[in-house]
Amino acid sequence: MTLNRVKNRSQPSHTQSWSLALGMVVVGLLAGCEAAPGARDALLFFPAPPEKPRVQFLTWASGADQIEPQQGTFESFILGDEPVIERAINKPYGIAVRDGVAYVCDTKGLRLCRLDFKEQRYSVMGTQGPGRLRKPINVVIDSMGYKFVVDSIRKQVVIFSDVDKYVTAFDVPEPCHPVDLSIHGNEIYVLDNDETCQIVVMDRKDGRVLRTLGEPGGGPGQFKIPNSLCVDSAGNIYVSDTHNWRLQKLDPEGKSIWIKGTPGYTLGRFGRPRGIRVASDGVVYVVDGATEIVQLFNPEGETLMRFAGPGDVPGALGLPSSLAIDTTSIPYFDQYVHEDFQVQYLLFVVSQYGKHLVSVYAFGAFPEGYQLSQSQIATLPEALSEEGIGPAKSSTPPSGPLESNAASENDAPG
Repeated sequence: MTLNRVKNRSQPSHTQSWSLALGMVVVGLLAGCEAAPGARDALLFFPAPPEKPRVQFLTWASGADQIEPQQGTFESFILGDEPVIERAINKPYGIAVRDGVAYVCDTKGLRLCRLDFKEQRYSVMGTQGPGRLRKPINVVIDSMGYKFVVDSIRKQVVIFSDVDKYVTAFDVPEPCHPVDLSIHGNEIYVLDNDETCQIVVMDRKDGRVLRTLGEPGGGPGQFKIPNSLCVDSAGNIYVSDTHNWRLQKLDPEGKSIWIKGTPGYTLGRFGRPRGIRVASDGVVYVVDGATEIVQLFNPEGETLMRFAGPGDVPGALGLPSSLAIDTTSIPYFDQYVHEDFQVQYLLFVVSQYGKHLVSVYAFGAFPEGYQLSQSQIATLPEALSEEGIGPAKSSTPPSGPLESNAASENDAPG
């Protein structure tokens, strides 16, 4: 349970009795114990019933205010108000999560922000010394808890240990503009979206380049300003090929297995495909920055469903950039999950704009035949959930914001 600050409506005078002050302890504790952001009686599911719900929105956070217990009224009276220091994410992009801690790349604050849901602490790292970050774009965590950060200005993969200490950094060979990475076995896959448009495969022990995959273009195994990649347990590579408005699945040698998507705003099509990750069950998740939804595909590239939508309310997204999938953090979010919803894993989705920068969802299912009552169901406002998801405008690349300079910068972060 998150404790929210209770504001004083009047300043106590010096002549007020200590009994009044002590009595405020009870008031402060009771009034300060409010539901955490996103918790409510009616819960938000995707797809909405009568369809079978598979994703539940749980909560959100943007910094210390949503993570740490807040100082109560009595503490403020006795200790005085501390100076206000901004302790929030400035402009997030990539995210990785393990054991209740979300590591968020802050591309404006030039650091990793740690949202520790387990210990209810907010902190930052990568701000000094040889591990100082200059433009962290994406981050992944391996099975031992090591963090691998791709930094587009350092042009390196910067590595931190399981206790968040700097370990080393590997150069990505020039010319380069690295924007994402994935770990598979003893290899690091780095996505480069400069003019080479390739995947650089490096040895995770010493950073040696082992091979490169892909090239610029619009054919199979070619990319145009790719934004994100991930590697599944079998070594297959998934690429969010942003300015070709499609996804590609490649085999470990870089040969195209399937290509999915055309320009548009309906399911299975893309306005601006961005962050891509694959779950242990083989489901592929793709963030779309134009329609502000997350689409789901099976391992064969068939469209399954979508969740979220545009807006600045809990459960909606504002120019989403990336996501993370995690099973190790489920216990720390139990309080938000419907008691009968069986969670398989959690989904953490980053928005670059708005109040709700990190949104947390659960993927799972209700028991067969289970029926939710209408009083238990919340929905996003209709205008928000359907905006931009209507019929595709044409068979050519969508016009408007997608072609603006700002959009191009966001598709090629850093």
